[in-house]
Amino acid sequence: MTPAIFPSRRAWRGLGLLLAACTLAVRLPAASPAPSADVEAGRKLFRDLCSNCHGHEGAGAMAPSLQRPRLTYAPDEATLRVVIADGIGGRGMPRVRRWSEKELRELVAYVQWLGAVPATPLPGDPAKGREVFNRVGCATCHVVNGQGGTLGPELTAIGRMRGPDYLREAIVNPGATLPKGTLPVPGRGYDEYLPVVAVTRAGKEIKGVRLNEDLMTIQIRDEQSQFHSLRKSELTRLDKLTGTSLMPNLSAQLAPGELDHLIAYLASLQGQP
Repeated sequence: MTPAIFPSRRAWRGLGLLLAACTLAVRLPAASPAPSADVEAGRKLFRDLCSNCHGHEGAGAMAPSLQRPRLTYAPDEATLRVVIADGIGGRGMPRVRRWSEKELRELVAYVQWLGAVPATPLPGDPAKGREVFNRVGCATCHVVNGQGGTLGPELTAIGRMRGPDYLREAIVNPGATLPKGTLPVPGRGYDEYLPVVAVTRAGKEIKGVRLNEDLMTIQIRDEQSQFHSLRKSELTRLDKLTGTSLMPNLSAQLAPGELDHLIAYLASLQGQP
């Protein structure tokens, strides 16, 4: 009779560890790959140079969220390198002139890594937010998908252009940060939709928002959404109301929870992919 062969105690222990590892592999989802050295170095550069506009961990602020797999102005690595190095003229993103090749590679790596980061869920309900948007009269001044007024910025793609924190401040403190880069014609970096009051030599007073300006002229959309192009030499008064906005503070008009719903709706407006 052939003698039975029993595994040693060490063999049993090794088999147990193997089975435990297999069980964990089945029960737990695969972990995301750890950030590379370039990603970690790029994170530090981003915090110092980019987070003021693009928000913490690229979640979006006055500049778009980078937690998306495809960026509007940088859909691939080659264009991303160009955008980081040269900026986007007239859209508020400056050119950085002194990148080393190593720093550029690191920041590109981090921004690409952000594209795989799941966006943080917002607490509000976009459908309820749309109801709030219509009830408080936002469409009087703002266009969404071709419908609405033209006194304020178009909001069709505002969720792609701005982060939730910026949207919240724009609603409760609209004069704090005026828009940049929202007009079809770039505004050379200055605040757009700045409230102004112009008085002509004939005594006509025009109140509205600045759409464009140069040394000789200023373009204004008045409170009735009429467009005016004025020569400064023909004005007796031109007041620029810095730190203010024609948009009212909506806080008093919103019930508890409605602000979250409104932000969720605005964040859902992504325009054309």
